[in-house]
Amino acid sequence: MTAVCAALAAAPVLAAHYADFRAKAEGALDPALVALVRQAVAQVHGIDSAPIEESALDAGTRAAIAYARRMPFEHTAITDAEAAAMVAHLGEPGFVAFSVVTALADAECRAELVGLAELAGA
Repeated sequence: MTAVCAALAAAPVLAAHYADFRAKAEGALDPALVALVRQAVAQVHGIDSAPIEESALDAGTRAAIAYARRMPFEHTAITDAEAAAMVAHLGEPGFVAFSVVTALADAECRAELVGLAELAGA
């Protein structure tokens, strides 16, 4: 259970909506990409130290991981060309799902780092 889900435990309807939204975004992408994105974002936050073996990944997946690593702290520096490359790799719906998955991974890492569940009294 993520820190966000734990923090939402007192609001089961909201928790269910959050979980559904997360599942739908993740379901629009390859599960392996979702796992890599979540791992890359967790690495940026210092939560996950396991290396990602990128040599076996295709160029598009490596670019997606690099993009995801920039989202937490460098999102304003991502260029239109970099975003267009992700759209070309994932398609427009896939890019939207990728953006949501990455943003939620970032939010969940931040929630874990500050102890959101405990702050919320969960």
